[in-house]
Amino acid sequence: MPVLKNALMVIITLALNINLFAQQSSDMDKANQYLQEKKYEEAIQIYKAILKKDDSNSMAWYYLGSAEYSIKNYKEAISAYTKASEGLTGPVVIYNLACTYALSGDKKSALKYLKEAADKGFGQYQSMIGDNDLAALKTEKRFKDILEQVKINGNPCLAREEYSQFNFWVGKWDVTNPACKHAGDSEIDLMNNGCTIVENWYGAGGFEGKSFNYFDTTDNMWHQFWINQNAQKITFEGKLVDGNMVYYSYDHVKDSTNPYLERLTFFNLGADKVRQFDERSTDKGKAWTVGYDLTYTRKTNLD
Repeated sequence: MPVLKNALMVIITLALNINLFAQQSSDMDKANQYLQEKKYEEAIQIYKAILKKDDSNSMAWYYLGSAEYSIKNYKEAISAYTKASEGLTGPVVIYNLACTYALSGDKKSALKYLKEAADKGFGQYQSMIGDNDLAALKTEKRFKDILEQVKINGNPCLAREEYSQFNFWVGKWDVTNPACKHAGDSEIDLMNNGCTIVENWYGAGGFEGKSFNYFDTTDNMWHQFWINQNAQKITFEGKLVDGNMVYYSYDHVKDSTNPYLERLTFFNLGADKVRQFDERSTDKGKAWTVGYDLTYTRKTNLD
């Protein structure tokens, strides 16, 4: 009965693998506990025992590297981190490898792996600035270049020009209608490290709303999502045209009773004034009627 025999061997092999995994998991927990308690020698012994049974355990290599690093066994830490990087493809293990090379006095290798970590997306800019492990590198021009790359990785919206196109709307504003009557107050904030412009609208009649504006690199368009206190919402998409933000909403194009295309333009009228002009078209943009026309004047007294 070769089929049954083969099936039995599969079951036995599977059971052995499960037992091995359970044992390794228990050993990893024990070693990690030692590492947390700063009992580095005890942790190292267990990690090495685990790796003797399973040389492909990337996490065991990584933690072994951390333990060796902690007791300044930099050569051993470098070897362990290098093995860990074969299975852990993210930037953190490469960054730690760079730090260990720096501490060992090998600036060339440290900068090489620091650049590789940056290329993989490492974005912990503030941590890198304050990392004493890298003290020997901080006067190097290449280090400063890598640091700038890490800053961009961690703050992509501050680095790409498109994200700042709508910043002229950011501020605290007194809003008036065409009759120069007070229509409301608006607070526009730059949030998420420059990735989102958030509008807080407080209408003179008690009407409130909020919009979230962002540049999307997948379609190279600006998008706005507006929602008011009555859960009424509308979405826009558009782009900067001649220095002004021009949005279109297609939400009501297919309405059964009153279909229309909506255009919302923010005119940049200088440092302290913005005009928000809403229009609607029922003939696919051939003719437009005014929805509303508001002028934003920057507040000078912010008390």
